[in-house]
This record gives sequence, structure tokens and C-alpha cells, in this order.
Amino acid sequence: MTVGPKRVLVVDDDSVIREILSSVLQRHDLTVDAAADGAAAVALLRENAYAVVLLDLMMPGVDGFSVLDHLAGADLGSPPVVLVITAADRSALDRLDAQRIHGIVRKPFDPEEIARLVVACAEIKGRSPFGPMAIATMIAGSPFLALLNRLP
Repeated sequence: MTVGPKRVLVVDDDSVIREILSSVLQRHDLTVDAAADGAAAVALLRENAYAVVLLDLMMPGVDGFSVLDHLAGADLGSPPVVLVITAADRSALDRLDAQRIHGIVRKPFDPEEIARLVVACAEIKGRSPFGPMAIATMIAGSPFLALLNRLP
């Protein structure tokens, strides 16, 4: 398994979103893998260790909820910080397990703000052996996470 403290996985069925996020994250010196669906994401999660996963919920075939199920059942050692990217309605968001995710990014979003948050998560993850909840606690006071967690 390829391990990298600054490795990020972007999962979204929208090619424009994948390209925008990949481009902005690479400009911040992150290694970025991209998956167009949940099946590709699960395959990449089996091959690589990620500091952060940006995960779209609503995708055809294997959706983001299934990827979250895979992450919960996988022996990853140090699980990634998971930020959900979605335009889903409240009923879909209510299905999320707060123990599995660290933040919600509502579409449309500011790519630079997301990049700063992802960089902070990757750096914290790379510096310490803390689990995902400790990381969430460490960044919870940041304006980025507060902004990303606000729901309409």
C-alpha cells in the first residue's frame, strides 16, 4: 500500500468538479488521485493510504454511502479525514453517520477554501498519530470547518 501523508482522494461523478479540485489541490503540493465513481474509489482505497478523502454522496452505481461503508469495514490503520461534497437534500444528509465523516462541503463551493482545509487536515494527519476524531477536534475551531458544516 502506497502511503503518503499528503495524498488526497477526490471522488465525484462530475468530471468538472474532479478537475477543479484536483487542480487546486495539486497547486497546494498535494498528491491527488481522482475517482469518477464509488467502485473506482474503493479500488484506490485498497491500493493507497489517504490523509483526506473528498467524497461525493450521490453517484450512480456505487455511491458515497457505500464508500463510507467500505471505509468503516476496512482495516486502514489510520483512517483518512472524510469530507463529504454534496448538493444532496436534507434527507440524504440525515443518513450520514457523524462518526464516519468530519465535515460537509455544500455544492457550489469555493475551491481555494476547500484546498486550505484539506491542506490543514493533511498536515495534521501527517504530523501525529491521532485518530480522525482527534483531527476533527483540532480543526473544529477553524473558520473553514465551521463554514463547511453550516447547512441551509
